[in-house]
Amino acid sequence: MADRQRVPVTALIRCTFSVRNMLAVAFFAMSLCVGISVHAAAPRPPLMAVLPFEIDDNSGEIGSADRHTAMLSAVTTTVRNKIEATGRYRVVPHEAVTQAINAVNPGTYLRDCNGCELDIAKRLNAQRVLVGWIFKMSTLIGTLHIRIEDVGTRRVVYRRDFDFRGDNERAWNRAADVFVRTLSKDQ
Repeated sequence: MADRQRVPVTALIRCTFSVRNMLAVAFFAMSLCVGISVHAAAPRPPLMAVLPFEIDDNSGEIGSADRHTAMLSAVTTTVRNKIEATGRYRVVPHEAVTQAINAVNPGTYLRDCNGCELDIAKRLNAQRVLVGWIFKMSTLIGTLHIRIEDVGTRRVVYRRDFDFRGDNERAWNRAADVFVRTLSKDQ
């Protein structure tokens, strides 16, 4: 009979402990890989084209149109940035939207162009298009109008009006903030 070597009990415990650690590390690494693959498979938010905001000024006030042009540009940028920050939509860059408008729009108002907003969005491969405008009744009273359309179905999926007081950038941006908060809750 061959001599058997005796292995100390502490060595067996260390070996078992080492195998357990390796199994635990392997299990942890696999769970990370599964988590990463599940996260990577999450659907991307839909792409939205935010068209430049327009104004319908019925106030009869005399003044520089440049002031409203600057305010419209600012509110468009605010809405675009805040919608993207919610994570519900990816937003088409401003430059691409401008190019698509120049290629499609015959010079009419975007809010009333007989479907050209959908053609613009299609050029941009967007699933949604947002058309917004300010109705200015007077220096004191204004309304922010928002319409979001599904490009594939050509249906309006969101339409709201937000009354506000004041004809200044602060009032317009406050109305835009309320809209984005409402959009986040409604959809």
